Amino acid sequence: MIEQLTIILSLAGAALGLLITVVTFVVTTIKNARAKRIAQQTIRIGNAVVPFIREAEKFTAFSGEEKKAYVMTKANQFAIGSKIPFNPQHVSEKIEELIALTKQVNVRISAKEKAEIKKELETVTKLELQNDVNKSWL
Repeated sequence: MIEQLTIILSLAGAALGLLITVVTFVVTTIKNARAKRIAQQTIRIGNAVVPFIREAEKFTAFSGEEKKAYVMTKANQFAIGSKIPFNPQHVSEKIEELIALTKQVNVRISAKEKAEIKKELETVTKLELQNDVNKSWL
């Protein structure tokens, strides 16, 4: 009797451990699948927003807020058409990040262009000085 009880208890302990392991695995898999789906949806909306931002930048007669509202509307329409849940706050933050990145890139390009222009001016000035010196020797 005690031997049977010991066997039953050891089997129950093993079964309980196996059950906990399986439940943990299933819950983790479900969470990962959900996180993957949300990440894919976020990427899809993020990729869709970039052309909308480019399109909105062409609207010179509108303010930044109006352009952002346009992009938000287009992103919402894209999400509805793609049957993706739309989180306005999250999308708004992503738009702000993209705009900030664009401004940083534009500043870097402007600084680079300024450096190139300065270099070209220095080269032209040197060439003009050399021409003046060569003319004075003639």
